[in-house]
Amino acid sequence: MKNEKKEIFIYADWAELERVQLMGILTADRLRGKEIFSFAYNDDWLESGNAKMLDPDLGLFSGNQYLKDDKPNFGLFLDSSPDRWGRVLMKRREAIHAKSENRPVNALYESDFLLGVYDLHRMGALRFKTDPDGVFLDNNKDYSAPPWISIRKLEYASLELEKNIEKDSPDLLKWLNLLIAPGSSLGGARPKASVQHADGSFWI
Repeated sequence: MKNEKKEIFIYADWAELERVQLMGILTADRLRGKEIFSFAYNDDWLESGNAKMLDPDLGLFSGNQYLKDDKPNFGLFLDSSPDRWGRVLMKRREAIHAKSENRPVNALYESDFLLGVYDLHRMGALRFKTDPDGVFLDNNKDYSAPPWISIRKLEYASLELEKNIEKDSPDLLKWLNLLIAPGSSLGGARPKASVQHADGSFWI
């Protein structure tokens, strides 16, 4: 069986840094329907004086590091991934697209969830690329945070989705698209959303 490999370039972008800096590379090896993750710090990052202990499973040294147990990914990167609510939205949207395109539903893996969150309002100070010369992901502007005036629409969509998530409602994709941008990166089992105030600030 073919082993599929995906490299994800991890960047630090917090207030103390003068610019966005490459932290290292997260590698996802997919074998027998499961992803196995390893991470290697960038040597320049380790020598920069900015490196911090951010995950108990990741020591501050060079070379590939692997998880010691059966965790789905390093906790550091799970914190940047969607929790239950965002994953439900992503899976349901994929099922709807597969049906409309008359194709099998694609399985979504941990790396898909990690990279499927809109970069601008992803929670935390890490950013992700699959090409060091490319854009930060996800860069789909259809997933940008909705304006403040959409709060009532978001509330309505979340209630309708909770009632109809497994049904083939004609409005389901519309509700999913409305919610998947502001809500996919916010943790927890209950719906939450990022919205943008008229002054440009983001609110949850």
